[in-house]
Amino acid sequence: MALPGSVQATDEHQPGSVALWYAAQPPLPELAQFDWVVLEPGHASPADVKFLREQGSEPFAYLSIGELDGESGTLEQAVSSVRNEAWNSQVMDLTSAAWRNHIFTRAAELRGQGYAGLFLDTLDSFLLLPEEQRESQRQALATLLRELKQKEPSLKLFFNRGFDVLPELQGVAAAVAVESIYQGWDAGSKAYTEVSASDREWLQGKLAPLRAQGIPLVAIDYLPAERREEARQLAARLQKEGFIPFVTQPDLDYLGISSIEVQPRRIAVLYDPAEGDLSQNPAQTYLGGLLEYMGYRVDYLPADATLPRHSFSGLYAGVITWMTAGPPAASETFDSWISQRLDERVPLAIIRGLPMENDSSLTRLGLRRSTGPFKGPVKDVTYDKTLFGNFEAPFKVRLRELSRLAVIDGGPQAVLNLTDSDGQVFTVAAIGEWGGIALEPYVIEESQEHNRWMLDPFAFIQRALRLPAQPRPDATTENGRRIATVHIDGDGFVSRAEVTGSPYSGNLVLSEFIRPHPFLTSVSVIEGEVGPKGMYPYLAPELEPIARKIFADPKVEVATHTFSHPFFLQPELASKRENFEAQYGYKMAIPGYDSIDFTREIVGSRDYINSRLTTPDKPVKMVFWPGDALPSGATVKLAYDSGLANVNGGNTALTNAFSSLTRLSPLIRPTEGGIQYYAPIINENVYTNLWQGPYYGFRGVIETFELTEKPRRLRGLHLYYHFYSATKQASLKVMDDIYRAMEAQKPISLWMSDYIPRMHGLYQSSLARRADGRWQVRGLDGLRTLRLDPALGWPDLGRSQGIAGVRDLPQGRYVHLSAASAVLALRADRDPRPALEEANLPLTGWRYLDDREVRFSFHGEMPLHFSVRAAAPCQVTVAGRTVRGRGEKGLWYFELPMKQVDDGQLICK
Repeated sequence: MALPGSVQATDEHQPGSVALWYAAQPPLPELAQFDWVVLEPGHASPADVKFLREQGSEPFAYLSIGELDGESGTLEQAVSSVRNEAWNSQVMDLTSAAWRNHIFTRAAELRGQGYAGLFLDTLDSFLLLPEEQRESQRQALATLLRELKQKEPSLKLFFNRGFDVLPELQGVAAAVAVESIYQGWDAGSKAYTEVSASDREWLQGKLAPLRAQGIPLVAIDYLPAERREEARQLAARLQKEGFIPFVTQPDLDYLGISSIEVQPRRIAVLYDPAEGDLSQNPAQTYLGGLLEYMGYRVDYLPADATLPRHSFSGLYAGVITWMTAGPPAASETFDSWISQRLDERVPLAIIRGLPMENDSSLTRLGLRRSTGPFKGPVKDVTYDKTLFGNFEAPFKVRLRELSRLAVIDGGPQAVLNLTDSDGQVFTVAAIGEWGGIALEPYVIEESQEHNRWMLDPFAFIQRALRLPAQPRPDATTENGRRIATVHIDGDGFVSRAEVTGSPYSGNLVLSEFIRPHPFLTSVSVIEGEVGPKGMYPYLAPELEPIARKIFADPKVEVATHTFSHPFFLQPELASKRENFEAQYGYKMAIPGYDSIDFTREIVGSRDYINSRLTTPDKPVKMVFWPGDALPSGATVKLAYDSGLANVNGGNTALTNAFSSLTRLSPLIRPTEGGIQYYAPIINENVYTNLWQGPYYGFRGVIETFELTEKPRRLRGLHLYYHFYSATKQASLKVMDDIYRAMEAQKPISLWMSDYIPRMHGLYQSSLARRADGRWQVRGLDGLRTLRLDPALGWPDLGRSQGIAGVRDLPQGRYVHLSAASAVLALRADRDPRPALEEANLPLTGWRYLDDREVRFSFHGEMPLHFSVRAAAPCQVTVAGRTVRGRGEKGLWYFELPMKQVDDGQLICK
């Protein structure tokens, strides 16, 4: 079909930026950065459309007015005698009642799907008809468009050209698009072209009347991905000339440049499914958590024929391959796909194994195979000490599994070379214009009990992918405080504590853990332990009242840990693992329940808890995955469809004895049924040798808190345990130590159901750069923190929107946001305006009235404590009460008795 051309505007809100995406799998978080987004409706669901609108973007559906692509069916009588061979479509008779009704019906359907408007294409196709038919067709087009606007007054009509009818349609078009002001695309020769001055002059003549009417004009020009810098300059030029620019590629499967430019924060990690399911694959377990900390969304892609076909330029910051078994099965497809990314100049990092064997592919990287094996002894070793030997494992010469590669003259710069006795040079790691490579055996030092990084993964990935300094979404911190969560799996609820009176564990969890400590706690039970249809129906009269008492506590939210606690959530997959043994069977041995039914496990246990253990105003919010915590995508979807968020899985457990970041799991496991959220830090079962002892072993989680705080804040304070931790004298003492260690850090306490949207924001958020240099952040969901590299400077609070302040710590410069979207301006020095330093409750509003006065709001579950950085004394007024701050070293501290403040006023003068 013909591509965008020209649109006409009313007095309604005019867009500042526009994007078009016609391919499948539209990148919704990034497209949400644009004010208007044109989609092919066959590639977007109503949920996708709703998401864009929720993020403040207006979605437009593509609708062809003058041509039909596909079978005519009942519209056969509306088909003209002319075919548009360039687009393989049929020109339609605009006077046909059947075709006009088709347009009106389709418009109503698209409105029903939630679209804000229609992008009307092929408006000029009637000019392909015989000359004697054109005037009647032109008049029919004008009446069709006028009637469309009358029938659908809520839909904005975005015209693609339509110059022949626009003068007659005052107020009908919301904007007009025109293609190829300076750079175009020749569909016949499939080549990019430079627009001639005469063609441009003709276009300008058509556009002048539209400018006079104040109609927004969208200029769509075409340049290939490898000319992105030129596209950047062209977009700026078009904007100066009064257009809303969008410089893209002709297939419209590319995140082009408008008056904003999306800053890629996705990294694609390619793995070989033959080397293990994603959840067990080192590509995720070793890299995922590190990349998330670096502020990136990770898209894990199996290296097979299903690799995405759309352009990666402008959308992905880079591609990483992590494969150790050589080329994947579809090696030719894989090599071709990698070549396409290199054509687009998307950086590539090859880590551990070489996934390509084609010599021409290696030559393109500036590499070649060594002529023979390494001949010892080692004659010389040279390596970059910023990448090797100073991260976790010391540098040691290793020859086993040494890769036989060398750099070609003019190729990448070697950062690790070994020379053998014959003078032959073997390159193990190199950095070049295309990216970088770091191969075994110099990436991970592996042993039976403990693995360590030999390579500094942060430094290597930063250099190989040429990652720029930009704001990083951060899920460890909020309002300058480290985030704390506490969640409890239901296991052991039936157990009795080894203390006087032998009370049930639930009683002690409530009296010794939940009530004495100032932390919100997310609590689950297993129906099969507690309920009358479980393993211990005779104990239900004793256990259910304890569960009700716990759930009634105001610091507790309610979750389910399923019905029978399946030990393997994908038993067929688990049984194929090496040395698999179902030591305790596949689930609890509940009488009459012979096979696992996940609807019964999730929905049934939810309904049981809601009906017997809690109240309607405090229903079950989450499912805490049991057992191996590796649900299938279908099971994850079942939880979401049941209205339940989810958590558990992962295995983050750094201790002083095993402190390597190879033990840092990711937070996010994407599945086809939705995201599984891993527990940020693993539970006491791991620290206590699967609860075999020592029972004081969970003290190691305090070491995990410390090791994930310095030198980098990789995690918040996430306490995760089971009810059986209240059954042993040693574990009771350790739990008290852990709670006290957490309190000493003065974190911000969140329920797990509130932390999940923070993790989701880490995955979903997008970042764009405005023409004036400000950063635009959208899609944060619950996330409210950006981490700045100090080189970027400080927030300019006057030019920013939704920014409340900043806290500068050795771990990073943490910027506080008051909403799910924000605009961040930066300056060289700290802004003197009053700024939030830290707070113990979630911030819900922060608005500068002037340089000294702020309106603010907080919503939480505890009395509000916060501090403000300001040069002058500060006071706050809330509900008619004025409180003066306690000053100390430029900070003003406030303690208010209320848990929610909806309209507070801060004045510093």
